[in-house]
Amino acid sequence: MDGVFVVRSAESVVFDGEWVPTPGSTAIVIDLPGEEGVMWGLRLATLGYRPVPLYNALPFAIGDKMTSPSSRPATTVYVEHILAALVREATNLEKLHLRMTAPPAFLLDADRRLARTDIRPGIFDNRSVCFTTDFPSATFLLEHGVRSVTVVQECTTFAADLLPTLVAWQQGGIEIQRKRYRNSQPLERVAVKKASFLSWAWFRLTVALGFHKGELGAFGDIVPASSG
Repeated sequence: MDGVFVVRSAESVVFDGEWVPTPGSTAIVIDLPGEEGVMWGLRLATLGYRPVPLYNALPFAIGDKMTSPSSRPATTVYVEHILAALVREATNLEKLHLRMTAPPAFLLDADRRLARTDIRPGIFDNRSVCFTTDFPSATFLLEHGVRSVTVVQECTTFAADLLPTLVAWQQGGIEIQRKRYRNSQPLERVAVKKASFLSWAWFRLTVALGFHKGELGAFGDIVPASSG
């Protein structure tokens, strides 16, 4: 976070907090694109939830952190504005003085796996995924009084990388609910189905062979020139 990047003014987000449970036995996963997830996290913090950023991608190469943003290689996923939002809102979050037992609101970038530009040599490929190890186990959540998890997202299907975590939570006794973004419908209880072996194997193979990891093991590295 000590690199050079552009900190913009906060964007307005659609937030209807009437459905949000009183902080206690519910954790929340915010799977929204870009800085909308950060802003939702801050709004939830005002209601008593603790934002937990789970962004696994570098916004730019660590070696380029002091370089002018306009001089850096183009990226497949625009993560810089998420970094800027985290820095910008840190002071506001600190002012809220959240209690130590505040339930978590995990923040994910819904665009984390989607390349917004061609993946070609010289591009900084920072597509990423989340893992079950990024989240606490069902046992840990239950031990701390969390009985349900609500996922806030735009689409009707859960992201392929988030699905294993939801299945594990459900199998461990956690109730899973979904709230559609920009939708007036109430919370929906969901029975999460495990992905087929073939679809999961293909997903893992795609990530292992197609995504790039760089410094510190985080997602993000320059696409090398073809050796052919």
